Amino acid sequence: MAGGSTGAQIPGEEDDVEPEFQVAPMVDVLLVLLLFFMATATTDIVAQVADLVLPKAHDAQDKDKDAKQITVNIEKLGQKIQIRGIYYDSMKDITEQIKNEKALMLAAGIPPDKFRVLVRADQKAPFGVVSDVLEAASKAGCPNVTFSVNFDKKKKE
Repeated sequence: MAGGSTGAQIPGEEDDVEPEFQVAPMVDVLLVLLLFFMATATTDIVAQVADLVLPKAHDAQDKDKDAKQITVNIEKLGQKIQIRGIYYDSMKDITEQIKNEKALMLAAGIPPDKFRVLVRADQKAPFGVVSDVLEAASKAGCPNVTFSVNFDKKKKE
């Protein structure tokens, strides 16, 4: 018996068969990794806060003396929002307060174009909170919104 094996072959066993590379599980793993990296990348972008720093106004002009305004103060990193000494938690309440103030001034004979909302924010106020206050003013029907800035009288000279 020369030259090879003459024994019976065991069922289910093949000679010199290389395993095949399974593509479907690899594609599944790649899709999961792709989704993971896409999700983490978008949350990082959303978590970034715009570097909003209120400027010092060297050439600031005096405000319009005839304009009537409501002042919205954003304090303590956006955690407190104050209008006329009252602190508000929800933007819905802020919108209602701005509507009420506008109605009072219009009833007093102030023209609508002379009414404005003045936003005063701390230097480190988050941009998202300032944006929410702008949206609240817009919903209240007040398109005239202005920002206050720190005025340094020493540099004006």
